[in-house]
Amino acid sequence: MPDFLENLTEDQLTTVQQTEGPVRVIAGAGTGKTRTLTSRYCYLVDTLGIAPKNILCVTFTNRAANEMKFRIRKMLGDDLDLGFVCTIHAFCVQLLKEDAHVLGFPKNFIVLDTEDEKNMLQKIFEDMHLTLRDVTIQRTIDEVLETMKMRADSYIQEFYLLDNEKLIESFSHASSREEEIFLRYIYEQKKCFGLDFNDLINFAGYILDHYPDVRDKWQNRCEYVMVDEFQDVSAKQYGIAKSLSGLHRNLFIVGDPDQTIYTWRGSHMKLFLDFDKEYKDAKTIVLNRNYRSVPEILTASDELIAHNKLKYPKTLVAHRRPASELAVPIWFTDEGSKNIPERYGRPVWYHAPNPKDEAEWVAKMIQAYITSGGRLSDIGILYRAHYLSRAIEEAFVKAKIPYTIYSGIAFYGRREIKDIVCYLRMLTQADDVAFRRTVNLPARKIGKKKLEYLANVAEKNHISLYDALKVSLEDTEFRGTGAKRYVNAIETVRERMEKQRKVISFAMPFDKDHNFLADILQQIMDLSGYEEYLRVQGDQERLDNIAEFKRSVAAAGEDPDMTLSEFLNEIALFTNLDKEEQQDTVKLMTVHTAKGMEYPMVFIIGLSEGIFPSRKVVMPEEMDEERRLMYVAMTRAKTYLALTDSEGIANDNLFKYPSRFIAECGEENIISLNPPDKELTEKAKQFAAIDEERLSKLSDLYAVGTRVLHEVFREGTVTAVDVKGGFYTIQFDNLPTQRNLRIAAKLERIE
Repeated sequence: MPDFLENLTEDQLTTVQQTEGPVRVIAGAGTGKTRTLTSRYCYLVDTLGIAPKNILCVTFTNRAANEMKFRIRKMLGDDLDLGFVCTIHAFCVQLLKEDAHVLGFPKNFIVLDTEDEKNMLQKIFEDMHLTLRDVTIQRTIDEVLETMKMRADSYIQEFYLLDNEKLIESFSHASSREEEIFLRYIYEQKKCFGLDFNDLINFAGYILDHYPDVRDKWQNRCEYVMVDEFQDVSAKQYGIAKSLSGLHRNLFIVGDPDQTIYTWRGSHMKLFLDFDKEYKDAKTIVLNRNYRSVPEILTASDELIAHNKLKYPKTLVAHRRPASELAVPIWFTDEGSKNIPERYGRPVWYHAPNPKDEAEWVAKMIQAYITSGGRLSDIGILYRAHYLSRAIEEAFVKAKIPYTIYSGIAFYGRREIKDIVCYLRMLTQADDVAFRRTVNLPARKIGKKKLEYLANVAEKNHISLYDALKVSLEDTEFRGTGAKRYVNAIETVRERMEKQRKVISFAMPFDKDHNFLADILQQIMDLSGYEEYLRVQGDQERLDNIAEFKRSVAAAGEDPDMTLSEFLNEIALFTNLDKEEQQDTVKLMTVHTAKGMEYPMVFIIGLSEGIFPSRKVVMPEEMDEERRLMYVAMTRAKTYLALTDSEGIANDNLFKYPSRFIAECGEENIISLNPPDKELTEKAKQFAAIDEERLSKLSDLYAVGTRVLHEVFREGTVTAVDVKGGFYTIQFDNLPTQRNLRIAAKLERIE
């Protein structure tokens, strides 16, 4: 038996050797999915003799594809062409480089990223004279571009295949502003032969569907098609896989429905669950023996995911010994370990009075773990959104714990944070670095030539660039620019700072409601136009980061002796951290980024209602996805798992309650180290119960066109459903105009 088959379990070996026909493998977390998949690839190549060029193996991320290539080369040698072990988008690029010419696209087309999309839309908004009141960039990407590109055949046939003159002519015939934006976007794409990520999938699918010669070529080439992480595959991506495997019918899919966390990208676990309906002769294999986590973690994880409505019935079986039999870290509160005995193996929950305490507790636990012989690289800190890393980073810097941010930028290194820090520096030092970063942000028509002009003035007069601008405001060079507004913003806030200092210096006792630093921050963001600029972008992650930065500033401002200069010096500690890559560091990342990773010790922080689960949840299936995301987070842990939350006010200005997911893990499965008081616990239960009731009422919405009966208005027809607004629009037979009724209103369906 080849080496790559020797260490496989019976179920894994069966999976590897089931090579012909459609196969569905349901592989739970930690069940050796990647090993099984790579062993199957090696079996096809080494034992059956299939050429690598005839095996397509697609996975969800570049990281996963690279890991598979590494393992395959380790098993079979370095001389293999593994170009078809790739992401689905990378495969589509290969297909389009060969065959996009059938649609008039050259081989050297450009793949557009998110920044390219935003830049194109910014230009389109300017051409259409649109402002913040009209539209935001992120909303346009999400609700216009994404939505319209869902109709792949329609937009390719109607717009991409038009010549440019007819496309320009169509601008004036658009049925709505959104359609005109979309048409202009298509035009900008065509000018540079650019395709965005949606287009890569749509164009490849369109060509396979509409050009039989191309389809036949690729079907002959793809003798075996394997799709990893199938739970995250969209219907269009599935369509490509079905098309490519249409001749040989060797379609192999593997994944875990309980880890479906990308429905916002078009995936749906029903594609996985209904595979055997699409392929009546499909074989299904379940891998449920978990080799990663201790039984205590799996018990809590299974209890949590059982609350989901739509799932494949399976229970993970732990291969590892219970954590209570292993050496465990001392989980403790400030009062001590509280004499919790052998049950330390269970996941723990620490409830903190504020985010600072939450972060400091995490730091203390890590220090205790390191003292007991653990390594920093054993530890993963997971959170729902990037902005939640701020308090943890500050605690780690103070505790001198090295850390690395995965798939993200350290909080104080993020673009929007550096922008606003430089604006604050303009109020104190007004140094040239801060000036260059802020003077044209937002755009004020102060480009390279004008900066060169200011540099000459500054050098001649031995002054800063900012002072050079102040003395040059009336020069013809700066007419028609936003230079005066920029200078006025800085000087106005400087004057207010001076007045506020005088007021505060005579305030006895110190007025805690008057937060000097927070006032300064808000004033410069308002007067400079920077916050308005961010809202035009409509990027919620950046807005969340700014909201978190405001919280940081407000917290610092509670110290009556804290000046702006001192605050900037303090956060310089966070922005000037050693940038060298350190292997032995704690890893910080979002849960989405953590997919596919594992750590001996995992902390899931920020477990508050509105954060995790997200405040954006509207429908029951979205709550199911949040729960699956929590399940993914928990099953990253091998031996030690800690859940943390804190009290206070969230970024949406709502009071924070402990996440319902903590309770759903089962009280008997979690050790509460510092539980909240009974009143908060009761309020948290009530909050979750009310929300679950709201969601249950949305699980069976009346569709547009449904005939309904109201006890007063009598019979009518549903004409619209606004899920986010929470109401139906109904035209009642006896009323001349329509009525908006709450979704919770008493209505009966008329059959």
